[in-house]
Amino acid sequence: MNQKSLKDKKLFIFDIEGVLIPSIENPKVYQSANDVIKELREKGKKIAFLSNISRTPWNKVADTLVELGLASDRDEVFTAGKVAVEYVKRKRKEARVFVISEYGLLADFSQEKNITLTSQKPVDFVVIGLKRNINFTEINFALECVLEGAELISCGYTNYYIGEYMGRKGVFIGDIPICEMISFTAGKKGEYIKIGKPSPIIFQYLLSKYQVEPSEAVMIGDKIETDIAGAVALGIYSIFLESEERKSHFTPPIYNEKKEPNLKVKNISEILNLFQ
Repeated sequence: MNQKSLKDKKLFIFDIEGVLIPSIENPKVYQSANDVIKELREKGKKIAFLSNISRTPWNKVADTLVELGLASDRDEVFTAGKVAVEYVKRKRKEARVFVISEYGLLADFSQEKNITLTSQKPVDFVVIGLKRNINFTEINFALECVLEGAELISCGYTNYYIGEYMGRKGVFIGDIPICEMISFTAGKKGEYIKIGKPSPIIFQYLLSKYQVEPSEAVMIGDKIETDIAGAVALGIYSIFLESEERKSHFTPPIYNEKKEPNLKVKNISEILNLFQ
């Protein structure tokens, strides 16, 4: 890609954890991140922040990025939880939703006036996020709802999570395998909505908000399977950050087909070289 074509890009999309900060729980800005974003703004570029986070409420993620000086306002921040809420709102007015998740996704849905969180039938949507103490009572109820016509949604696009919960450190199952189990058991194997990178839904929602075409956008991320694969599939220019200090929390599904980024960098400050 030549320098002129990068100059012509209108929107720069940054993954959050591993690219700008280690994690929302450890919001220490990586060196040069603020400077890069500031200079892109001075060049007249639009900035967006896109994450598969559902364990933390969108408003907390957004407020954190604003407080760190990365985001100019909350509207620049997009999470899987926030987009899942918008998806449900667009599909049905006065939706009844059963959510299996920790506080973050529950908070995202509970703050919407036209959405009713429920653990009683009837249910219009079953939304699965990260829940490190998930139990089969919840899973069985979700299955019943899907069998009776509820739409199943995976929020976060995660196979498993590496972290700590209630004093236990280790591996915790993610939303994808739970949805696979429910859809398979319901006789609808793989028939569920995936909200989170690399699914096109989350990218398309962001692009529509900024009113830009995929060819006018750039995605900067640290995961080939999510950030890069999702961008490549839609024709968004992709930049893969190979930084050794990034910390991987989520493990996405493993794909047979590897997506190659348009560019690999070891520090996001290298992006600015393409404007010289």
